[in-house]
Amino acid sequence: MFDFKCSMQAQLDNLWLKPEDLARGIGVRVSSVRKWLDPELDCVPVKDAFDWVYDQTEKLGNLTMHCLNEANESAEKFGRHIFRWYRDEDLPETEPMGLYNLASHLVADQLDAKDIEYSFVYACRDDEWIEQHLDDFPDLDPKAEFSAWADILGVPTSEIAMGLGITGRSVKDWKNPKRDTMLPVDEAWDFLEDYADAIEYRTAELLESKPNPMPYHPMTRLGTLSKRERIDNLAALAASKRLMADGKTVVDFAYV
Repeated sequence: MFDFKCSMQAQLDNLWLKPEDLARGIGVRVSSVRKWLDPELDCVPVKDAFDWVYDQTEKLGNLTMHCLNEANESAEKFGRHIFRWYRDEDLPETEPMGLYNLASHLVADQLDAKDIEYSFVYACRDDEWIEQHLDDFPDLDPKAEFSAWADILGVPTSEIAMGLGITGRSVKDWKNPKRDTMLPVDEAWDFLEDYADAIEYRTAELLESKPNPMPYHPMTRLGTLSKRERIDNLAALAASKRLMADGKTVVDFAYV
């Protein structure tokens, strides 16, 4: 039987959208969305929810084209492809931040495939700031680079803090563009690198076993996952994309 709840959760995660985004998009309470996603409850997502997610998929295509154009313009202006990375305060409340950052990530992946260098820069940085930091090494905007990598890997601030044995405030300071002198330490970059390796290892396991439906972990009612569950879900999304790249294979998801 098709798992509508899991399908909705996987689609939201794949678009970097949160239950709050969906709730705001169709004008319902976040608690209603969480009930739709809860495997222990009988209610399933309404049609409006799936329609809204489909609309976001189309919007992502437009954002990706816009992001590519901006990156090309920055290459002409600064001699480097630059991708904007957004924080909550950079966009109106009605705009899903994750979708904008996903567009930047997708275009950055395209440049990666062509061995073209690029930089992530916070959206709040103006052209003057960029001009002043073009020669900074190793990163133009290390705070944005760190935040982008953490978001791409789906690693929450609390997990980085726990992994390094520090406070969440320290990690937030590393990401905060207003705290110029507080930069991510080497151990933080190493933590993200190890996290990426764990996701890739799990992805390889799924590509070898090719489970269908793909196992997926439901969030708790507080919207949380354990580290292992988060890695499993990210790997499931990555594996499904590769399996469906042939245009013939269809991969479903089911809660475990």
